[in-house]
Amino acid sequence: MTVKDMISVSIVEDVKDIREGLAIIVNQAPDCFVLGTYADGETGVKGILTDTPDVILMDIQMPGISGIECVQLIKSQRPDVDVLMLTVHSDDDHVFKALQAGACGYLTKNTSPERLLEAIREVRAGGAPMSTNVARMVVGSFNSFRKPKPPLTPREREVLEQLCQGKSYKMIADALFISEDTVRHHLKNIYRKLQVNSKSEAVIKALKERLV
Repeated sequence: MTVKDMISVSIVEDVKDIREGLAIIVNQAPDCFVLGTYADGETGVKGILTDTPDVILMDIQMPGISGIECVQLIKSQRPDVDVLMLTVHSDDDHVFKALQAGACGYLTKNTSPERLLEAIREVRAGGAPMSTNVARMVVGSFNSFRKPKPPLTPREREVLEQLCQGKSYKMIADALFISEDTVRHHLKNIYRKLQVNSKSEAVIKALKERLV
């Protein structure tokens, strides 16, 4: 296999031991080779935009600009390059920000060398490799997004309408002939169903979505 037929890989990782370890893994593969390694985002973006590898292994938490910012900068000028996030962060905020920035896959750093090389080949072939726990999170979030929100009850709509009129808990209680504790109970359910955390957010969403 000639170099032209191999997958060129660039590594952006601030921890030297990890960066060098990843380079060894990639260079030992018969169909991959390391084009460049970078210890921070700034030099990584500059080098990658110059050399343009096939696949990038990108850390998230680095000094200077983050890996997510690097992905945005690189993809804006090299949209065809495939970026594989390789990080200790597997929480939904980091995952979705990385994917929104243009990353094609997301693996945690405890991924085995065999799986890492498999993911490099997979992402180059158009796939979207993810660690099992990350994939489960993405699917769970997608299902939650698709799941219809529970409708407000008639009483909850009444409470929300009163809230939109700027009334206090006591005024709502007096208007609806219920206790303030009952008002708080209804508002708790309203916040949960509308996926908001405050009265102002509930009012804005109610008016925007014409719920009252």
